[in-house]
Amino acid sequence: MSTEELLARRLVNQSLAAPRSADPVEVTRWLGAVQSQEYAQSLWGLGLRTQDATVAGVEAAIDRGEILRTWPMRGTIHLVPAEDARWMVTLLAGRPMRSAAGMFRKIGLTEDVLDHAADVVTGALRGGRQLPRKDLYALLTDAGIDCSASPNGGRGNHILGYLSHTGLLCIGPVRRGQPMFVLLDEWAPAPRQPAEPLAELAVRYFTSHGPATVRDWAWWAGITQADAKRAIELAGPALADEEHGGERYWAAAGHAGPAAPPDGAHLLPAFDEYTVAYKDRGLLADGGPQAQSDQLNSDLLNPVMLLDGRAAGLWKRLVGSKSVQISLAPYGRPGRPGRARLEAAAERYAAFLGLPAEVSWAEPGGVRRMRWG
Repeated sequence: MSTEELLARRLVNQSLAAPRSADPVEVTRWLGAVQSQEYAQSLWGLGLRTQDATVAGVEAAIDRGEILRTWPMRGTIHLVPAEDARWMVTLLAGRPMRSAAGMFRKIGLTEDVLDHAADVVTGALRGGRQLPRKDLYALLTDAGIDCSASPNGGRGNHILGYLSHTGLLCIGPVRRGQPMFVLLDEWAPAPRQPAEPLAELAVRYFTSHGPATVRDWAWWAGITQADAKRAIELAGPALADEEHGGERYWAAAGHAGPAAPPDGAHLLPAFDEYTVAYKDRGLLADGGPQAQSDQLNSDLLNPVMLLDGRAAGLWKRLVGSKSVQISLAPYGRPGRPGRARLEAAAERYAAFLGLPAEVSWAEPGGVRRMRWG
């Protein structure tokens, strides 16, 4: 398997080469989970992979509770299908909480404090109520629970994080720019329970993200190498491996994918599944001097321009009331055909927002780490 074939297959499996569904819920289900600590960016991550998507259509699925934001893996917020949220959190979220136990003791978040906080928050949200973070902090403070800052981050933030990692809370709709916390059991009242959760998640990951290595899978799920290997064994004939560069890469069995070179131009959001879901991201470099640089690895967490499967530069956007300004910042000189393809990708993003695009060209240093909120 050549690098070109590997990247072409990832583009197909990640639904970037051609979106496989017009339903953002089905796209989320296909991917398993979509990183979402920056909400607006994750909406576009789904929009890229959904036929004829609009930002309103993706948000409508979240408003209906069909897609939830919660903390299943790596201590990071993800979009997940509502029916899968409970088992994913149960399977994966314990490890980050065990890692945080020492810090919790250091700042006085004892079991009694956390149990008290759970009672307060449950009483405030029961019956379908939705509250933003600041209102929950106020309620906890009134109940005698310190939510002030600490040397290791805000205590209130740690409390809500713990209650989410343990499956009490999740994030529902966004109202007036504020994410609203809700009770997971009320927003996911009919949870699934796979017969073998770890195997199911492995099959979803390698089907939608493969070909990928065991290290990639362990990184994405936030599990140990031993558990990652065990998951592949449990998946059995659903997965098959191939060799590339002396390593084993896994994907869904029977889905060899395209033999054609990787194709297409895409504007990826920050923390997109195409860039962040792999431990080894060097394949996304095009062999230039940036291939081994720390800067490239950092750049891949930014909104990235993708040209034929590889990182071609960075981009940013500024949304106004009547248009969206999009700055494209290539690493090199993509040439007139490449520029035209990237400009077309920018127009696609503007169409997702329902606004006309004002496209300009810039240098990468001027667009790095532009948060979208």
